[in-house]
Amino acid sequence: MRLRLKQVGGVVAASAALFAASGAVASPAAADDTRKNRVLVVMLDFKDRTHVGPAAVKADFAAKYFGAKNSLTSYYDRVSGGKVAYVPAVPEKVLGPFKLPMNAVPCNAREVRLKTLALLESKGIKRGEDYDSLSMATPRMGCSWAGLGTVGGPYTWLQAPNSFANLGVVVHEFGHNLGYPHQPGLACKDGRLTDCTRGSGGKSPMGGGLGTKVGLSATQLIHSGWLTSSEHQRVKSSDTFTLHPLYGKKSGLRALEVPLGEGKLVLEYRRPEAGLDEHLNGVYAYHVTKDNYAGARPLSVSTNDGGGAVTRITDTAHKVKVSVTKKTAAGATVEISVNGKPAPRDDADTAPYMELVAPAPQADAADLKDDAPITPESHEPPADGHEHGDDSAGIAGDSGDSGDSGAASDDGPHAMGGGTEDSVRLAETGGDATTTVLGSVGAALLLALGALLTLTGRRKRARR
Repeated sequence: MRLRLKQVGGVVAASAALFAASGAVASPAAADDTRKNRVLVVMLDFKDRTHVGPAAVKADFAAKYFGAKNSLTSYYDRVSGGKVAYVPAVPEKVLGPFKLPMNAVPCNAREVRLKTLALLESKGIKRGEDYDSLSMATPRMGCSWAGLGTVGGPYTWLQAPNSFANLGVVVHEFGHNLGYPHQPGLACKDGRLTDCTRGSGGKSPMGGGLGTKVGLSATQLIHSGWLTSSEHQRVKSSDTFTLHPLYGKKSGLRALEVPLGEGKLVLEYRRPEAGLDEHLNGVYAYHVTKDNYAGARPLSVSTNDGGGAVTRITDTAHKVKVSVTKKTAAGATVEISVNGKPAPRDDADTAPYMELVAPAPQADAADLKDDAPITPESHEPPADGHEHGDDSAGIAGDSGDSGDSGAASDDGPHAMGGGTEDSVRLAETGGDATTTVLGSVGAALLLALGALLTLTGRRKRARR
């Protein structure tokens, strides 16, 4: 057997590429990879209503948006791995209060937006030139919601009737700006994943009423381009895989995609990690329609545990079976059977067969659309101060007249005021000493290369 230098170079390059893709060592986002979004927060008064204690409101909003801890900035820096940075558009951090020539009652979010834009234009402040996103802080208006946001757009509205911003509401509305709709769940019959009814959410701030106590779901991270190709992989054949915690410190496989007809299942492993996911501990499944990762729905079946974590999921129509066999702080072991073929046993001399999935391009702040709508749904943060779980609401419905055809009212999981979620600390990331599944594949290739070179050398010496 003759091994040409070109062939050796090809194998070495392939091995190096595989190791690079395996992401055995975590690397923070480089400065060039961080997308900055300049947020302009403006306090607004009305002819019939004004902020109570405007100085306190301004200080609280500055802290909730841009503080080092417990803020919009710190939350999204944590969940994105440093890939997005919300920064103040002006040195004062919060402008105003400015009085709009209109009444607060009745609720008219559209008029608030148009008059605020006109006011800013009159002061020479223009979107794109001076700021990327506009957040309008108002006293209590005649609206049913505590917060409002445009999906894929640059606008958010926040009511602050008690001189405080609710951090959970702020994070939720900026989730809409990032393109995430609400995230109710699906309750399906095991074996028939097309036979589903409304189920429980609670896996991200976009559903479940847990505010900043939870991180974003793997599917939302995929939509935003915040998972690398080594962290998001697609199953190609039956095998056993190791999922690492979604918010663990070390890099590794975090989102496993299983084909399901025209859609797919996405699996993630969530556990408490440095202030995030306090109530989650297990592997969770999401149903994705085609490539709509942003609109993925948490999936629960009767075979799941009481918290909705996967123990076993089957779908007879697509011959898919998922079984979680082990959970540790370092990772969860998941057996995947596709096309009706069982996963090989642990002692089988095979490597997991996966396909790397390239991350979606990160959205730039300049891409936010002025006319971006939010589909009216009936589970947004309520203005009445009561906690309404989003699990009882309809999947989509008329949430009342928000006064803006490009926005929908928030009447769901978050209460007005500070709220307990505002006290959650987003501390430095904890660690886990894990390696990726693909590490063993790369090592195997290098070992094979070494054996091949050794054999070639022996044969050359034998011919002398």
